[in-house]
Amino acid sequence: MGFPWRPSRVPLVAGPVGDVRLHGTLGFVGSDLAALRPVLAVAEGQRVAAGSRLLSDRRRPWIVLVAPVAGEVVRLEPGPRRGISALEIRAGGDEALEFDTAAAGSREGLVALMVQSGLWTALRARPFGRVPNPATTPDALFVTATEARRGAPDAAAVIAEYEPWFRPGLAALTALTPGRTWLCHRRGHPPPQVPGVTPRGFPDGPGGLPGAHVHALHPVAYGGSVWQIGWQDVIALGCLLETGRIWRHRIVALSGSGVLRPELLAVPPGARLHDIAAGRLIAGSTRLVAGGAEDGLPVPFLRRDIRQVTALRHRLREPGRGWLRQFAHAARPALIPNALDERLAPPGIAPVPFLRALAAGDVETARKLGALGLIEEDLALLNARFGRQGTDYTALLRQTLDDLEAEA
Repeated sequence: MGFPWRPSRVPLVAGPVGDVRLHGTLGFVGSDLAALRPVLAVAEGQRVAAGSRLLSDRRRPWIVLVAPVAGEVVRLEPGPRRGISALEIRAGGDEALEFDTAAAGSREGLVALMVQSGLWTALRARPFGRVPNPATTPDALFVTATEARRGAPDAAAVIAEYEPWFRPGLAALTALTPGRTWLCHRRGHPPPQVPGVTPRGFPDGPGGLPGAHVHALHPVAYGGSVWQIGWQDVIALGCLLETGRIWRHRIVALSGSGVLRPELLAVPPGARLHDIAAGRLIAGSTRLVAGGAEDGLPVPFLRRDIRQVTALRHRLREPGRGWLRQFAHAARPALIPNALDERLAPPGIAPVPFLRALAAGDVETARKLGALGLIEEDLALLNARFGRQGTDYTALLRQTLDDLEAEA
């Protein structure tokens, strides 16, 4: 089974950043709000300012969702188990909430500011991959300024453009841990020097994932804990500290076989994929996914943690050949060790035994093989190779981590 991936070469998108004009709504769907017991702060038809609270989690009040833009709440659809199925805002207006940043020089003040502004949810803790409890302290903090997928934004180029915000955001984050703050950057592209921050170069491709950095510098598969945050959220924190307002944009790369040309665009989190790509696609049938070509999600809105939109041309099936393909391909690809899978696997993981343990529900074996050092994004490339026939290994990893967390 072929796999269109070249670990040694990962073209990234750079260049000037364009703006996207929204013509419809932006929003969040139930999968973006999974595992929340929401406490709503708005009602349908209510106007909101950028940065104002939309909802928080009943059990974990440090998880807060804020409006990325000013506008009107036009859809608020209840979901199962008292959740939210969909929340949409029609953008319009310039109202923005002003945050008090005076106390952000202390850890307590910084935590309070990040929680109020919704930025605390940008952090992920390992093990288990949860938004961390502010009452806990990590052994180390990892800032990821690398990319694992071709067609993603060139972090070094964008950071250079937003350096006046990146520097103060990065400096502030050092207050969250008494240990090291690692800035993991693209090898050969050193970042701005910030006191208290240790830079380390890594290759793009699979080596650009946070899991690879954690494994190399502070592994937690068998003890300890670390937090991670992405480079664009560092820019967002710097914007908040410098202006008192949230950063209303994220920089997204639009690329793929269906675009006229790859480019960088400034869009608000939650923007509709079709609004992002409008007027930028080639003629013919295309489909849009949030993420890379290998593992992108066919969702209507852009999640805040996804930094690229990929447009793919539809391939027309040859007449009368569909039955032959079904006959020629097994229902599930065989898990046979090979060199490609070793390159796509997270460091320190034997891919075939690990995937077999996940598929069998063997939680103890998965733990012994290093499951606690991983989160879903670390398995995305392997899942794209082996999970196309119905087995979602990222979902199996999440179930395994939930089981291990319940035992802890």
